[in-house]
Amino acid sequence: MTGRKATTKRRKKEYEDDDFAKAAGRFITAMGRRASTNPEALAFMLTLQQTMKEETDRAAASLHADAGFSLGEIARFLTEFGHPMTRQNAVKRWGPASMARKLGPAAVANVINLAKVRAARARHQVWGEADGEVVALKRAAGDC
Repeated sequence: MTGRKATTKRRKKEYEDDDFAKAAGRFITAMGRRASTNPEALAFMLTLQQTMKEETDRAAASLHADAGFSLGEIARFLTEFGHPMTRQNAVKRWGPASMARKLGPAAVANVINLAKVRAARARHQVWGEADGEVVALKRAAGDC
């Protein structure tokens, strides 16, 4: 009879948020030491910095939109934990209008930018370049 041994499931170790943050801080410190001798690691650190900023914005916006905390409450929590912030600053950073600009798709920003569209059309008219973006815009607008 081929069978598997009965194994007991290990209990998953749960970590508190402060322990998790301390571990992440140690990883970042170690990455800094590596970056002091390797320029490629420095580039990775800059990417990590951008990711950290984006995820901080996402977390704050989710606390406000999904968890129901007001931006004033979020600012007060941050101030209590050593990161001074006013309600106005929280609104400026994580308010709905700000988050729409930060998290909106890049494709929408390109369509809205009329200066780019006009410049592409002018290039096409002057130089006769076969610019796919201009052709697509003409078809969409019915200019053909």
